[in-house]
Amino acid sequence: MVAFLSILLAVILLSATVYGLHRYQTMEVEYNVDRSTPLPPLESDEAGFADSAPDAETEAKTSKSAARADKGQAAQAGGKTAQRSSVSSNRSAKASKASTSSQGWLNEVAELKKKGELQQAMQVCKQEFPLWGAYNQACIIERLRLKQCKDKAEQESILHRLYQLAASAELLHDKSENAEHLTPIQLKSLDLSKLAEIRHDYSEIGYAHLRLIRKSDVKSMIGSWGRPNQHQLPRQVHSHWWQTFTARIG
Repeated sequence: MVAFLSILLAVILLSATVYGLHRYQTMEVEYNVDRSTPLPPLESDEAGFADSAPDAETEAKTSKSAARADKGQAAQAGGKTAQRSSVSSNRSAKASKASTSSQGWLNEVAELKKKGELQQAMQVCKQEFPLWGAYNQACIIERLRLKQCKDKAEQESILHRLYQLAASAELLHDKSENAEHLTPIQLKSLDLSKLAEIRHDYSEIGYAHLRLIRKSDVKSMIGSWGRPNQHQLPRQVHSHWWQTFTARIG
């Protein structure tokens, strides 16, 4: 009897234990499901979202304003670009015109030299004085004359003109450190007729500072006039004359 009761009690305890474990597992599953389910939105959150969301009309107005602003900026940028392009074109046109003008007289001088018309070529160069290039071409023409000439007296005269041209060019275009560097506009404002009145003395100026004088010229000059006493810049020798000559430039 005691054994039967013990077995019955064990069965009851086992059943209670199994039921308790099953109930505990069920509660645990329900608790986990509740934790993983998102909360529903609050009414205040829904209202706030509705207020902050732009309506279609406001969004359309904003888009039109932005488009007008972009169009205005694009037009302004296009106007500035066109203005810069116009200025650049004007500068290019002026530079092209100056280059064409320079090439024009140089080409004319070259053609005249080929034809042997040195006197006409010299006249073209004189019309372009006081340009450095014009003086350079004039010296080249005098060298051609010197090579073609056989008369000693005429050679002396040509050599003298060559020297005067080179010295006058250096007087106008002195590039030494302390010299007054004149602009092309200032040079063109000078009365070049007065420049023809001055004579450059070979014994005082020499040839070392004359950039348009070549080695062949030096050889001819030494052969005809000997070696100079000194070598000076033309503006050093004619300092007083130069100050008077350029006084009107200011």
